[in-house]
Amino acid sequence: MDAYQLRLAEFLDLTEKLNTQAKAVHSKMDNNEVEQLEAVQALFEKRQAVIEQLSEYTKNPEFTWTTDDKKVIKQLKDHEDELQPLLNKLHQSFTVQMNRLNQTSQVSKKYVGAYQTKSTGGSFIDQRK
Repeated sequence: MDAYQLRLAEFLDLTEKLNTQAKAVHSKMDNNEVEQLEAVQALFEKRQAVIEQLSEYTKNPEFTWTTDDKKVIKQLKDHEDELQPLLNKLHQSFTVQMNRLNQTSQVSKKYVGAYQTKSTGGSFIDQRK
């Protein structure tokens, strides 16, 4: 087995693991463990490294894919087709989570020192920016 075929097999393996891991991630980000999300990120990074290594092999003008390679590439395409909607859903969930965190942060910045001022006569005044 050539070096590029080992990389192609590794790419298929990482894609299958990523697919499995992406299915396990809950669409509501609060329900996920940090380790789950870090595992997905680590798989993406490993996969990217393998893609870069494969691209070095394919830059050679004499390079051609064998019949077996084309079968593996077909499997990769099938996994990618299954993975893409999962990743879109994850991206949307991350975006919703980030927007919610931004809104919370903006609201909390509107109140400055409301409880640090001395109250007079049993009342206090909200101080907004």
